[in-house]
Amino acid sequence: MPVNNIEIEYPRVFKGEFRADFRPGMNLFIGGNATVKTTLLRCLYDLKYEILNDEGGCIAQIRDDYYSLLRDGADIPSDLDIELQAEWGSAEITIDMDEEVDPGLFRSLSFVYIPKKDILEHARGLLTFIEQKQTGFSRIYKDILIAAMDVPTNEQSATQKSIGQKIAAIIGGNIRWDKGEGSFYPLRTDGIRIPFANEASGYKKFSLLGLLAASGQLKSGSVLFWDEPENSLNPELLPVLADILLELSRNGVQIFIATHSEILASCFAVNRQKGDETSVYSLYRDGEQIKVDRNNRFDFLKPNNLVTEPVRLYEKQIERGLGSNG
Repeated sequence: MPVNNIEIEYPRVFKGEFRADFRPGMNLFIGGNATVKTTLLRCLYDLKYEILNDEGGCIAQIRDDYYSLLRDGADIPSDLDIELQAEWGSAEITIDMDEEVDPGLFRSLSFVYIPKKDILEHARGLLTFIEQKQTGFSRIYKDILIAAMDVPTNEQSATQKSIGQKIAAIIGGNIRWDKGEGSFYPLRTDGIRIPFANEASGYKKFSLLGLLAASGQLKSGSVLFWDEPENSLNPELLPVLADILLELSRNGVQIFIATHSEILASCFAVNRQKGDETSVYSLYRDGEQIKVDRNNRFDFLKPNNLVTEPVRLYEKQIERGLGSNG
């Protein structure tokens, strides 16, 4: 059940009305710093998380005439269009979903948010600490820890197997969760177990993605939010990451990504196949207001600092080279 669009009125952040329409497949956000890319991801994730859980930063509610039906477990008409409304700080936000809905599906939807900061290395005791104390960790860290600790499904689908094989080839093995020790660890193909703290930062990202895929967290109908997945990754691995994410999107996972990487954005454009549902969104400031430009072609977006800055650097290199030869 993908998110089709979002409308936000949030004077303190967006400085006016903001609207964006989304694809059921890949949705890629680019833009300069302070153009609310992360805020938008968090807003979408928090809203959907709060639909059935009245806690945290967003207070979401389904229209009054349908809420009682869902709460009481009654059957909901298959052709029902659901409009989600929420208040977030001083924001008024709506999300429309037009896919067929029933209460069981609505309660079992999987939403996954991968934050910029690595959290698996510090998993031992952290979940208990977050649950029992007031800490600076937001709910997304608790959520991703719980998701990563989930056990693999008994039968792996073709997509799960494919992604698992690709990730194992990259990191040279698999990541495991040791419930007794309360920690994750990489298990190499030669049987060697190493401390997770000694694992390469980039490999940890692929490890987490593998855990989520293997446990069914990224099944058809789920939504993945990932903030700057390119962090700590060598550029040579970005095409592989793009291929894996595109494969997930072809198998029913709606994906939202915020990135500062021209290479990653270009990989989605180059590696996409016919029929892939992908869009790129350029978030930018028009005065104080946040606006968005959407296009299926990454190179057609305006403004697009991921394209203009490399060109500007190249022009300076040419100018410097010509100057030294003059």
